[in-house]
Amino acid sequence: MDDLLRQPTRKRIYEVVERHPGASARDIQRIAGLAWGETAYHLDQLTRSGALRRERGGRRDYYFRPDMTWEDRRLLRALRSETQRRLLLALKDRPGRTIAQLTAECDLSLSTTAFHLRGLVGSGLVEGVRDGNSRSYRLARPERFVDLLRTYRESFQDRLVDRFVETWSSLIR
Repeated sequence: MDDLLRQPTRKRIYEVVERHPGASARDIQRIAGLAWGETAYHLDQLTRSGALRRERGGRRDYYFRPDMTWEDRRLLRALRSETQRRLLLALKDRPGRTIAQLTAECDLSLSTTAFHLRGLVGSGLVEGVRDGNSRSYRLARPERFVDLLRTYRESFQDRLVDRFVETWSSLIR
């Protein structure tokens, strides 16, 4: 891999993915300040060699170091979505919220909240708990969520993330 990363553009792209795991190809292009063709070519070289892992998600490809666990990759992909990140942050702050509460707190439509919650539950990141006729939601692994959010905080560029990490860090001290 050292030979592969001697090429400066590849090294720059690899370093972007290290700091921003789960970034899309367009995000990598923007962060690295490269042309699209150059970015696509070098991402392809890095994935073919095994230096990076490419995962398809919806209409995008997401890039990770190959040593990242499946669980971390799932969580980081969800955190790359602003809507899913808002829902995850709301559930970390207040576990046991219903879909109606999450819709109001995250300022989303009911259909958008339901769509994203279905995906988060389906991926195992969020658990739904049935209580009679209502269902509430909570993070499946809140401690891992906090660890990843702290570690890659700067890659999310989000005031909600900053506030959450600052508050959480002050509670731990």
